[in-house]
Amino acid sequence: MKRLAVAAALLAIASSAAAQPTKKSQGCELANADTVVHGIKLGDDATTKKVLGEDYRTVVDDAKSDFAWQIFASRDNKQLFSMRHHAGDTVHSYMEFEVKFGRHDRKPMKLPVYEFITGKGVKLGMKRKAVLAKFGPCFKSTRKDENEIVRYEIAAEKAATGVLKAANMPQYYAEYEFREGILIRFKFGHEPV
Repeated sequence: MKRLAVAAALLAIASSAAAQPTKKSQGCELANADTVVHGIKLGDDATTKKVLGEDYRTVVDDAKSDFAWQIFASRDNKQLFSMRHHAGDTVHSYMEFEVKFGRHDRKPMKLPVYEFITGKGVKLGMKRKAVLAKFGPCFKSTRKDENEIVRYEIAAEKAATGVLKAANMPQYYAEYEFREGILIRFKFGHEPV
């Protein structure tokens, strides 16, 4: 009899828990998505002109493409910062950013900084744990040779999310590439649709 009462109580608890809506795990909305590098904001031509002026000249990767990348170097030429223009966007507006270690053989314009830092404080050389602490646990991880690539994504079903609403775009992504737990490349923005 006692066992039957315990079983009935457990069944009641389980059914009431099933009726309750499940909580979303924190961090899955990516409410603090990064949108700025070196003071330039995704999709904001005013910040580009403020930082670079209107007549900046630099290396353009695949200039004939509708989705060309403007490439800049750090003052010491150890880091590269690329901005990708999307077809149909205004002249000085860029919808994707990438920062990585390296040099470019065509000598892009140097900007007066030694490292490119995002609006959320992300920079090359950071440890994996520090980067993930900023953006939460809702990422996909893949391996590429000895490197790990962590990717966050927000899609159209979450269009109320600030980063999508602000850019009027259906999706946002952010990739962070680590070698031995150290950030060696990051890229974020809105992929061409």
